[in-house]
Amino acid sequence: MNNIELLKELVRRLKKYSWLILLVALLFGGLFFFIARQSVVQWTSTATVFPLNSTNPSSTGSAISNLLGLTDAPKSFTEDASINIVELATSRRTREAVAMERIPSLQNKTVSELLIEENNRYTGFMQNEKIETPPDSLAKVNIASNLLRLSFSAKINKNGILELHYTNSNRQLVREVSYIYIEKLSQFYIELKKKKAQIDYEFSIKKADSLLAVLNQLDKRAIALDESTFFTNEGLQRYSIPKVNLAQDKSTVQSQYYYAVNNRESAAYRLQKETPIIEALDKPEPPYDLVKKSKIVYVLIGLILGTILGMLAVSWKVINRYLGDELNKAIEKASKPKEATALQPQSEPLK
Repeated sequence: MNNIELLKELVRRLKKYSWLILLVALLFGGLFFFIARQSVVQWTSTATVFPLNSTNPSSTGSAISNLLGLTDAPKSFTEDASINIVELATSRRTREAVAMERIPSLQNKTVSELLIEENNRYTGFMQNEKIETPPDSLAKVNIASNLLRLSFSAKINKNGILELHYTNSNRQLVREVSYIYIEKLSQFYIELKKKKAQIDYEFSIKKADSLLAVLNQLDKRAIALDESTFFTNEGLQRYSIPKVNLAQDKSTVQSQYYYAVNNRESAAYRLQKETPIIEALDKPEPPYDLVKKSKIVYVLIGLILGTILGMLAVSWKVINRYLGDELNKAIEKASKPKEATALQPQSEPLK
């Protein structure tokens, strides 16, 4: 069978079994339509947040960098480091706090219970896997934390703004969970920022109180020394040197006390200055981005794939026979003996 015969045979066979090719195409089109119909419709909310701790336009860039963790990391672990808000948003601590929160508008159920129920609403072929609801609340939180990790994302856009994206099949749940995320993220970030200021403030208070107690002890020693040397000759060194040393000690401690009081006031100002750091610019309100599989596209893919597979199934017998003939020809050609070549006369040996 040559190439022309092969083409004629293929055309004849495709015409003869065209009904079978059409049937296979329709079957695959129906299968892909069922797959697209079984897919769960997802809704995605988008929210953007911005730092509010900048006091003037010139410090906006540094404020954003500190908030987003874009500045260089400190060389030492003990140095003050800016908190990366993206890592905070995607951390397990934030996810678990969101999962434990209750939503009054949804029968006052926790987010973990609502996420498990929503997941179990769409189970089956090409859908979610059923999750058995555990009786332990901690186990529910762990399951919900994994679900949030798969459906929540945070990134920094080209303008340096933090974008939060959350996806779920329930539009009301998308809205409520997005707002809870923003609230918890802001709350945790403020707490982490205030913790350092609180520690500095408490340390400065303790330092100032301890120095004040030392000053009081020095004053008592000075009074006692003055009373014990009331009728003595103050020109003698054994009476004058203790008073001089005591005055020097009091002057040193007094200067440290004034410095500690200034630090205490500065620490109190820094503690009071820690106000809400971030605010939502674009709130997670409808309309949301719809994510679903297009039935038309899936049907077209199924029809094309079914047509190709049907044509291959119908033509396989002809193609297989053609390949067998070509293989036999190649074997016969390779098995033919080569023509014997004339032997050249041997040259006489040299004397």
